Amino acid sequence: MVHGGLCLAHDDSGAVVLVEGGIPGELVEVELRFRKKNIWFATVRDAIESSSDRREAPCPYVPECGGCQWQHITYSRQLELKLEIVRDALRRAKVSEPDVMSVHGMHDPWRYRWRGEFHVVPGEHGARDAGLGFNRARSWRPIAVDDCLIHHESLTSSLPLLRELVRTGGTDELRTLHLTAGEDGAELLVRERPRGTIDRDVVDRMAATATGRVRLSTDSTSLRWRGHSFRITPEAFMQVNWTQMDALYQSVLDGLGDVTGLHVVDAFAGVGVLAVELAMTAAQVVCMESNRAAARLGVLNAQLNDVAERVRFVAVPVERALPQLASETRIDRVLLDPPRAGCGGAVTAWLALAGPERVVYVSCDPATLARDLHVLVGSGPYVIETLSIVDMFPQTHHVESVTTMRRQDAPERSAIP
Repeated sequence: MVHGGLCLAHDDSGAVVLVEGGIPGELVEVELRFRKKNIWFATVRDAIESSSDRREAPCPYVPECGGCQWQHITYSRQLELKLEIVRDALRRAKVSEPDVMSVHGMHDPWRYRWRGEFHVVPGEHGARDAGLGFNRARSWRPIAVDDCLIHHESLTSSLPLLRELVRTGGTDELRTLHLTAGEDGAELLVRERPRGTIDRDVVDRMAATATGRVRLSTDSTSLRWRGHSFRITPEAFMQVNWTQMDALYQSVLDGLGDVTGLHVVDAFAGVGVLAVELAMTAAQVVCMESNRAAARLGVLNAQLNDVAERVRFVAVPVERALPQLASETRIDRVLLDPPRAGCGGAVTAWLALAGPERVVYVSCDPATLARDLHVLVGSGPYVIETLSIVDMFPQTHHVESVTTMRRQDAPERSAIP
């Protein structure tokens, strides 16, 4: 299995074939779909010799819907494959893996997405009889659904109400509804795209009469974690698997160690969820977030949780903010949580030259993680202490990981009592 959830195979001539819908070790009949340079892309038509890990996908929209790629694989095997994918990425980047790599799966790998984007599927009369759903596999054409097994029940139970909203308050230009479950699932934050293609009077009327339903909001909502409360807007980044987020962030906290009295950098900080927890003991947490709207929410969240005096937001790119901060004060720990593209070369170069004794890297892409670790570990001064796979996206090929690195050429600064 390679990154992207495809099985690697070869045809009789030795050409590479990447197969969708397979499981390593199976004998399958495939349909060739297209060729890109020297690589064929194919889809399983029939499993001639099935893996013991193959199962019937529980969702009736598989494989037509493109949202889940691995519902045909048992969950325990999904976790093993994600670990194998990360190991393969490290090997290709010539990065030595640690002695122990842990995997944290979910007790219940369903109904975990607290945020989702549902496409409007026009009916015969446009928005007046439209449905809601997701893009088909390998297509931009959406398919209407009545349920989705990986989305939070607050979202899926509200689909009838949302279809009514689209049909009575939406224009024919409406394309998607961006949804976030908030207030412990009692509130649904709705944002239409493009903006202005939903009649707000209809939204307000539905919100006022939604007795017994999840209430609607179009501005912001609140999420809670470890006794903290956070304001979230549709534009602000959040971990969509809010339930499994505790396992992810605990891995981060374990990697950072005791930060009592230390100066911590939270790079790519978003709205400051982890920063609030870190600021309970750290002397200072400097959050680097170039998205100004997210940074403003982060400042608000620090105030809401009474840690504003120890949290500082810097609304400039990390590659500029890190060296500037280092010229002003010491940096004891760095937390990296970049987007899928990974860290820029300027960030990894600065860390390799002048980074602190401990760095924790949260990644959502094994390929870019391995690329960055090649600079920091493969040819740089850091060694990997721990690497954890935290499954934030069951039933899909997406892999989230937490890597803890220790600098070899500097003594570790202990927490200050």
